[in-house]
Amino acid sequence: MGLFSSNRVTRKNIIEALSVFFDVGYKSLTQGLVQTFEEKIEIDDEQKRELMVVAMLAVSEATLKTFGKLAEEKEIAGRKAREMILQQHFSNIGELEQFEQLFSGRSREYYEVLQPENTELVLQFGQIFYTHFLGKDKVADLEIDSHNLAIVMFVGMTFTKQMIEVKKFFDEILAKCVFDW
Repeated sequence: MGLFSSNRVTRKNIIEALSVFFDVGYKSLTQGLVQTFEEKIEIDDEQKRELMVVAMLAVSEATLKTFGKLAEEKEIAGRKAREMILQQHFSNIGELEQFEQLFSGRSREYYEVLQPENTELVLQFGQIFYTHFLGKDKVADLEIDSHNLAIVMFVGMTFTKQMIEVKKFFDEILAKCVFDW
């Protein structure tokens, strides 16, 4: 089967896999932006947190879309995974709580564009991200040129690709595995 040695899956297996998905998404975003800026940018702590929000949101949204109303599974795979991931990145409880507040606020903002019928999801998601990444107050303050558009599209596409891959992962294990919750 690949990722798991048997068809039995535990919470720990799921949480570890989601942690890997987060790390891959976060690193892809960070490295992609540095390359886009032709290594003329250093990403500060505030900007790193914005990148973490995007990677975390991709994992969280895929979890939500997979488990829907199955509250226990969603809570376990979503909240527990987020706690484990964040503990790897924040040693200070105050920083962790600050990130949780940022994540909560950004999630509400991104949720407005994360609708299945939204045909401009990639662009709108990227615009919201880039607005915060640059420290602007609202999308209307963002001046889009070809360079900025490339960044907006890169982030929007990376987010959607990561979310789709996490969803595929869940669909595959739900179809093939027995859960030992």
